[in-house]
Amino acid sequence: MPTRYLGLALKNLKRRPVRTALTAAGVGLAVAVAVSLGGFVLGYRQAIDKSIEMLGFQVMIMAKGCPYEAATLMLKGGTGLLYLPSDTYRKVKDDPGIEAITPIFVGIAQKEAGGVRDDASQKTFTVLDGIDVPSFVAMKPWLKFKSGAGYSGGKWFDPASKDEVVLGYELAEYEQRKVGDSYYATVTPFGKTDPVRHEFKVVGVLERTGTQDDGTVFLPIDAARDAFNRPKQLTILGLKLKEFNAANMREFENKWLKLPEVQVVSLQQVKTTLVSLVGTAQTMIAAVAVIAVIVALIGVVNTILMSVYERTGEIGVMKALGARRGDIFELIWLETLMICLLGSIVGSIGAWVGAGLVEKAIKSLADLGVSGSIVRITPGVIGWAISGSLALGFFAGLYPAWRAASMRPVDAIGEGAA
Repeated sequence: MPTRYLGLALKNLKRRPVRTALTAAGVGLAVAVAVSLGGFVLGYRQAIDKSIEMLGFQVMIMAKGCPYEAATLMLKGGTGLLYLPSDTYRKVKDDPGIEAITPIFVGIAQKEAGGVRDDASQKTFTVLDGIDVPSFVAMKPWLKFKSGAGYSGGKWFDPASKDEVVLGYELAEYEQRKVGDSYYATVTPFGKTDPVRHEFKVVGVLERTGTQDDGTVFLPIDAARDAFNRPKQLTILGLKLKEFNAANMREFENKWLKLPEVQVVSLQQVKTTLVSLVGTAQTMIAAVAVIAVIVALIGVVNTILMSVYERTGEIGVMKALGARRGDIFELIWLETLMICLLGSIVGSIGAWVGAGLVEKAIKSLADLGVSGSIVRITPGVIGWAISGSLALGFFAGLYPAWRAASMRPVDAIGEGAA
């Protein structure tokens, strides 16, 4: 395309700056929606993959219930707690197909207001994870203790201790707790009506992992079960199989489903469940994006057509002075592409800057069962959006450009002078 048309096309768009800006804004809105959707789809799948990978195990054995509750429980700290008999661990642990196994007891406790944004008038809750340290850490070798002022000497608690805890990174930051500080939590034991206030000593603070562990209080499994008056119960058994594949998983599942109180949940099944739960939301967002694109397409066509009609006489003079049909077509088409390019750049920047707000809005509307960022806008996502916008401009400019190129010089000059 001749470079002399670039300046002319830009000059033509500047004639009506408000109209041009509004049309570009329409394109930008469509691009922002598309970029946000793409970032959500990409970010959510990656958040699920990371959260599941950072669980450290491949299979969960838990009490019968909803698989989604099971997923939320481990990935984000759900409240729909169901319990297994503790002898389930004894029955399962010697299975020859198991490479590693760890028992976990999860409870929900009321914590005292003391965080940087806590409201003393409202009840706030925290997740207490009772764990067996050797087997739990073997599943999650990446867990490290935070060091530096106020955190030196961090360690795992004594398994026999009743009052020692380790805090996740975000919880410690929010509660402003360091090694040696006290941590208070109120628990209503099972079968009792009166809550019991517990004082724990913080013996370690973990480094950030970007997972559910960052917001968790860890304590010895026996201490957790005693606090909740469930001495012979567990919440979850986390397992790794020696050979993890579909056939072995089915064999393992069939073997242990004979226990009437348990369900066997593959983490791959959890992933599928979580993705399917937001499928409807993704479809709705995609529908909004399509509507935005259609509106933007109509706006671009309307703007360029109005520009062509307003410049009918000018186009006639250009053709009378020797401009060919192809020259007029290229000029009008270039104007369309410039509007779409401008809109796509502005929309992409807006989506990137507002990614945090989009994430907060999505999380406020639905519990997606994962922690961490769920909107990830990458150069690839932006590149696809800009390419799509230029494709929009390609089609949107066809009819106005053809309409302008088809004008007869004499008729166009006469119509422009009328």
